[in-house]
Amino acid sequence: MNRDSQHKNSSGARREPVSHSMPLFTIFGIEVRLDISVLIIFFLIVFSLGNGIFPQWHPEWSQELIWGTALVSGILFFASLLAHELSHSVVSQRYGIPVPRITLFLFGGMAETSREPDTPKIEFWVAIAGPLMSFLISIVCSNLAFWITGDPNLVTRITSGDSEALAQVGPVATSLLWLGSINLILAVFNMIPGFPMDGGRVFRAIAWGITGDQIKATRWASNGGRYFGWTLMALGVLTLLGGGGLGGLWWILIGWFISSLATMSYRQLVTDRALRGFKVSDLMRTRFESVTANVGLPEFIDQYLLRSTQQLWPVIDGDNLIGIVSLSDVIDLSEAERQNKRVSDVMRPVSSQDYLEADTHADEAFQHLAGAGDEPVPVMAHGRIVGLIQRGDILRWMSLHDI
Repeated sequence: MNRDSQHKNSSGARREPVSHSMPLFTIFGIEVRLDISVLIIFFLIVFSLGNGIFPQWHPEWSQELIWGTALVSGILFFASLLAHELSHSVVSQRYGIPVPRITLFLFGGMAETSREPDTPKIEFWVAIAGPLMSFLISIVCSNLAFWITGDPNLVTRITSGDSEALAQVGPVATSLLWLGSINLILAVFNMIPGFPMDGGRVFRAIAWGITGDQIKATRWASNGGRYFGWTLMALGVLTLLGGGGLGGLWWILIGWFISSLATMSYRQLVTDRALRGFKVSDLMRTRFESVTANVGLPEFIDQYLLRSTQQLWPVIDGDNLIGIVSLSDVIDLSEAERQNKRVSDVMRPVSSQDYLEADTHADEAFQHLAGAGDEPVPVMAHGRIVGLIQRGDILRWMSLHDI
């Protein structure tokens, strides 16, 4: 799965969204990050292999061998997920679309591209690259298992119920057989024509090429993603009613995730298209108050915080922005602590990541503001503060323009 996401504004400043991921390494100029949710699925995979699948395949194996093979197989599975996402990323970069990072998370991975593909052809090849890589891994792993065992008919013997076939397979071949089968399932699953899954992006590319309308193609593919998600949730409910236990909850969770992501992806594209051509200066609030650094904190609270709906105050020295201050900066101070402090004592210094330039494109700013939460962000022009803007301002502007 690959995701289009813009985090970088035209001034070069970037505000990273709140994240629970940690950086692992960089490859091909792409930062690879690991979300903590991966630990959940990794544990479930290793547990299911060590407690279920591998003991059934090899009841004669020791516990140490079973769990060791399960652990290695789990690690190789995530390596194959990374290869899947890297294939998206390398093709994206080949077509001039930068990919700043890949994040491995609970349901697989996301390659974050800096912009949407420009043509249906680019969309198609970027999307199809992941499933093709998973399919290639499946073929390579299966053939390596055949070569190690010296039995080209191994799969046929296993699927026909030959109990001796699995008994002859060692730990390496066992891991490769499982990895080959799971990557085949991954390739097929990702090709389901529901956006934003890879198959949905392939479907969107084809529909886009036929209709010439990216929005319409995205709507069709997103509807496919929602319907597929609802189907999985319905299967999960039936599984629960049938006594399937946690398996049913798992299908419901995956279905909800896919359906929600399909809706979100469509809305993001519509938003980006609606805001294209506008700049922050067209949407920002120009009526705002500022405060100087030498104002006493009691005065700031009484005359600014309590008498205005403004959420953030630029701290200025002449025409220069030297900091920002808001309720969050003073709320933890006791009344006694506030008496002898000035705004300069509690303000936050401003770096290039804390403001937007007035000529930043509105669609880029919308993504940048996601990392700011509900707090406004200062807007600068020629080194001076000229406005404030927050995500809600853009949403209000869109609602007033029937977007």
